[in-house]
Amino acid sequence: MFSKESKVLDLGDYQRFDFGDCIKEKFNTSVLDEGGLSSPLSISLVIPTKFEAKGILEIEEDTLHRILAQCSELVDAGYLDEIIVMGATQDEEGEPDFGVLQNIVKIAYEELGLFKEQVDLLNKYGSQNEKAKRGLIDFFLKVVHQFDKNFSKLLAKYGVFGATGYFGILPGKGSGIWLSVPITQGDIICFVDADIVNFKKEFITGLCHPIIYSWKAQEAAVKFVKAYYTRITITKTDPQTNILGGRICRLLAVPLLKSIVDTFKLYLGLENIKYPLAGEFAVSRDILERINFPNTYAIETSLLFQTYDLIGPSSIAQLDLDTYRHIGQRFENLETMAYQITDSALRVVDEKLGRPLTNEEKEQLIVSYQENIDHLIGEYEKTASRLKQTEENMVYSRESDIEKIQYLKKLIHDVLTGKAREKTPRYSNSPSWRRINERTRNYFVLREMLRRRTNQSTWSRLRECGILKR
Repeated sequence: MFSKESKVLDLGDYQRFDFGDCIKEKFNTSVLDEGGLSSPLSISLVIPTKFEAKGILEIEEDTLHRILAQCSELVDAGYLDEIIVMGATQDEEGEPDFGVLQNIVKIAYEELGLFKEQVDLLNKYGSQNEKAKRGLIDFFLKVVHQFDKNFSKLLAKYGVFGATGYFGILPGKGSGIWLSVPITQGDIICFVDADIVNFKKEFITGLCHPIIYSWKAQEAAVKFVKAYYTRITITKTDPQTNILGGRICRLLAVPLLKSIVDTFKLYLGLENIKYPLAGEFAVSRDILERINFPNTYAIETSLLFQTYDLIGPSSIAQLDLDTYRHIGQRFENLETMAYQITDSALRVVDEKLGRPLTNEEKEQLIVSYQENIDHLIGEYEKTASRLKQTEENMVYSRESDIEKIQYLKKLIHDVLTGKAREKTPRYSNSPSWRRINERTRNYFVLREMLRRRTNQSTWSRLRECGILKR
């Protein structure tokens, strides 16, 4: 158990880190590889995507253009070493739909100069194209479909499903992130969602820099940096209206996490995490390979709890990305997310205590939640008032928030009393890659083969969308 003096480091505004200094620090940092040789530190960026089978909407496409254009500046500066785009779109029959990934490689071809040069070389030299077809050309940007049967077959061949206990790759963002771990090559892996309308390259340097800055010969002192922000939601149905976003996070996850710490004195320090559901974070590889990955919406909170258990709060930091504009959903569509996050957090408490909660503890938790949210609601009202001075068409209603709070309070009660079992089906965990290696002894070979499949997948998408002519 970590002491009450242990704290999560709050780094403040991302703009405190000078872009040029971040670049220099990355170039000046080396790591020891498996053979004990010094090599330059590398950074991988993973972009999980969530698009409908009907295709990418105009606002979503514009957002991807911006993200990859900003990333291109990082590539030109030598900061990013690879980008992985993880897709999971399925058609009506539940089969992989590769159309979205075809659109993404088109956008990447337009925005990423290095990727365009790689592809143009394949069109110019047939021998290079044949190598790429076999996965022997390492594309800078790689696109992966979570349910691509070629990946499942490879995992089955190397005995991974015997370690996971189920056949195939499970649905859910967590499973996609799990699959990205062996595919990436970076010593640091940075994750950003694909819906950040106002994405800036400094988001990535800000998240990665504290890890790099604290790096020693083989590892960093700071190992996990998580974003927080004031979230403005733009819905697909009404992109002109700005909503004070992060509703599940600020009305449920934040006060619930504070209540868990207050009531049970567990995870001391995490009560100061300002945005536990942020999908933007950077983490050192040695930690990520030791993490289990739930396939539900609880992936972000699960990573937070597990990282705390592994390294404690003093090796965790959070970074303010200021105002974050994203493409979100209506609150009515977030019910499953709310149930899964609540159920997962309370399971962690049960496991830590080694027993189920008593009725008195359940009541204490609900009372604590109400006290915490009563305090926070005033802060949210102040934030909305401030935003209305600078943001056009800004919408916020304290009454609407209070209505949602009553719904979420009942949801917590239903999970605590077991009334929500049908809405919170038992989820599965994909075991850590370290555990898989212990079971199969094939991880390093498997990792190379997965990367080869990733390059083959990228070649196929390029061929299907007509960018590759051969």
